[in-house]
Amino acid sequence: MSTKNVTKTKKKTKKRSKARKTNHVGIICGTVLGVIVLSVGGIYLGGRSYYSGKFLANTTINDIDVSGMNYEKACDVLGAEENLPALSVKTVSGKTLTFDLKDIDYKINARNEIKKALDSVNYNTWFSGLSQKSSFTFSEVVTYDSEKLKAVLEKAKWGDTETANAKIDMGDETCKLIEEVQGDKITDYDKLYSYIKSQLDSGDYTIELTVESGCYKVPEVTAESLKTDFENIQKLYDLSITYDFDYTTETLTGKTLIEMLDINNNGDYTVNEDKAMEYVEMLAEKYDTYNTKRKFKATKQGNIVIPTSSDARYGWWIYKQATCNALIEMLEKGESVESVDPIYYQDGGFAYTGVEEARSENDDIGNTYVEVDLSAQHLWYYEKGKLKYECDIVSGQTTSEARTTLPGVYKVWYKDTNYRMKSSNRDGEEWDTTCNYWTSVSPVGIGLHDSTWRWYFGGTIYQYNGSHGCINMPLEGAKYIYNNVPMGTPVVMYYQSAE
Repeated sequence: MSTKNVTKTKKKTKKRSKARKTNHVGIICGTVLGVIVLSVGGIYLGGRSYYSGKFLANTTINDIDVSGMNYEKACDVLGAEENLPALSVKTVSGKTLTFDLKDIDYKINARNEIKKALDSVNYNTWFSGLSQKSSFTFSEVVTYDSEKLKAVLEKAKWGDTETANAKIDMGDETCKLIEEVQGDKITDYDKLYSYIKSQLDSGDYTIELTVESGCYKVPEVTAESLKTDFENIQKLYDLSITYDFDYTTETLTGKTLIEMLDINNNGDYTVNEDKAMEYVEMLAEKYDTYNTKRKFKATKQGNIVIPTSSDARYGWWIYKQATCNALIEMLEKGESVESVDPIYYQDGGFAYTGVEEARSENDDIGNTYVEVDLSAQHLWYYEKGKLKYECDIVSGQTTSEARTTLPGVYKVWYKDTNYRMKSSNRDGEEWDTTCNYWTSVSPVGIGLHDSTWRWYFGGTIYQYNGSHGCINMPLEGAKYIYNNVPMGTPVVMYYQSAE
C-alpha cells in the first residue's frame, strides 16, 4: 500500500510542474507583444508629430523637392515671395529702369497654391511617403493687367539715342572710320511688351533688354564690314593732282578725288567720267575768263567796263572734254602729279588763253596792252604801265553792221608783212589789197595794219568812210606795233558809251 501511494504522489507532482512552465511563456509573449505595440504606436505618433505642418517625404511641387518642408520653407525654395518685388529692366545702353508692379495689378498666386497643396496632406498616412512619391503642380504663378503693362512701358523714358550705321567719313584731307552706334531708342513697342511679358511670366523680375529682343533698331553696317574699304580709301587719299593757273594752283585730292572713283572690295577702282567732268566744269567756271566782261581804266574815260563781242576772243577757256580725258588718264595711272596745266581750246594753232604774267584773281589784261578808243579814234600802247606809243586810227564804218568794229578785249594772234587782205562780208562787199605790216587781233580776220591809201586818220572819218572792221593805221604806227608789241598782248577796244 505504501509503495503504490508513493508512486501516485510523484505523478501528480510532474503534472503541476508543466502547468507552471506554460504560464511563464504566455506572460513573456504577452509582454513582448505589448512592447511591440507600444513601440509601433510611438513611432507612428512620432512620425505624425514630425510631419505635422510639413510636406511628407518624397513630395515635389513643380518638380522641386519640398520633402519635410513647412509652408514658409517651401515658399522660399519655390521663390514664392510674400511681398511684390520691383521690376528692374536694364536697357541696351546700360541704363536701368525700375517699375512698381502694383501699377499693373501684379499678384503672385504661388503662395496660395503651395498652401492648398500643404492643406491637402493627410498626416495620418505620413508613413506612405516613405515608399510613395507625391507630386503637385500649378501653372498660374502670377496675374497682372496686360493693358496696364503696355501703358507703363510706353510711358517710360527708355532713351533717345538713334541707331546709326558705321560709315567712312571722307574729309577734305583725311578720312575716318566712324563706328556704328547701337541706339537705345525703342523702335518696336509690341516686341518690347512681348519680351518683358515673357520674362515676367517666367518669374524673372530682373530683365536685360538686348538687341535680340527685337525692340531696338540694329545697325545694318558695322565698322568691321567697312574695314577693307576704309584701308583702300586711305591709300587713295595719298594721291593728288595739282593744276597750275599761273597766279594760283588748284589741287585735286582727298574727298573730291575719292568721289570720282568707283572702288570695289579689292581696292581696285574705275574713274567715274561724270564726276571727273563735274570737277573740270568747276575749274572752268572758276578760272575761265574767255568771253567775260572786264573792268578797265581807260586813258580818257577812267574806269569803264569792256563788253564782250563775237569778234573779241581773249582770255582763258578750258577745253573741258580734253582736260577731262587727261584727268581720267592720270587717275587711272594712280600716280600723283605735282603740276599740270589744263588743256585750253585752240583755233588754227592759236590757244584761247591770255598772258600768263598778267593773270591774277581779278584781272587778266595786266599793264602791257594796246588800247583803242573807238569813239575818239585813237590808239595807245602801254608797256608795263608806261605809254610807249600813240596815234590816230580809222576803225570800221558804222553805217553798216557788217563793217562796224565791235568792242571787246582782243589779242595779238599773229603777224605778217606784205600781207594780202582779201575777203568779203555779209553785205556782199569784197576787197583785195595788200598792207606792209599786218598784226592779227582776231581769228575772224580783224587786224591792225597800215593803210597807205589814207591821207587822214582820226576824227569822224570812220562813220562814213571807215574800214571793213580792221584798225587802219599810218605806216609808222603799223610798223611800230608789228615790231614792238609781243604776241598774245591784249588789245582793248571800246566806245565811250561802253558800260
